[in-house]
Amino acid sequence: MGAAHSGGVPKMHKIHSTFAMAAATALTAASMIALTPPAAAEEVVVKHQIDRNVPRVVVRYGDLDLDSPYGRDRLTVRLDSAVKKVCGFADYRDIPEYSNMISCRDESTGRAYAARDELFAQRMAARERGETLALAGSGGGSLAVFAQR
Repeated sequence: MGAAHSGGVPKMHKIHSTFAMAAATALTAASMIALTPPAAAEEVVVKHQIDRNVPRVVVRYGDLDLDSPYGRDRLTVRLDSAVKKVCGFADYRDIPEYSNMISCRDESTGRAYAARDELFAQRMAARERGETLALAGSGGGSLAVFAQR
């Protein structure tokens, strides 16, 4: 509980110092959506990756029908699960660590939902224009969820 990290800089400070880069990468991932012919649905894969000491989970949604309430709900469930993975778990009796986990989850959920809502808005705008919005590339669409502590 509260032990100092070797190497000088505590882990929490490293995470804070790389937040700006992580946020920029998340925006880039969200902007990978383009107007193209429909892409084939692919199985969803959640990957754990580390990006400059910031925990990150990539949530794929290429298999979901985001035009249906069920598909949108499934994406939200996947994002919630990814937030828990990147922020981890903490014993509520360790108040500082538990507080950090709750803050991480709140901030990471806010960013993930903002990216999700932007995706939904782009799809709705394309539909209103009579266009088909498909996922760029062969890997299907994905959103990145980053930890913020």
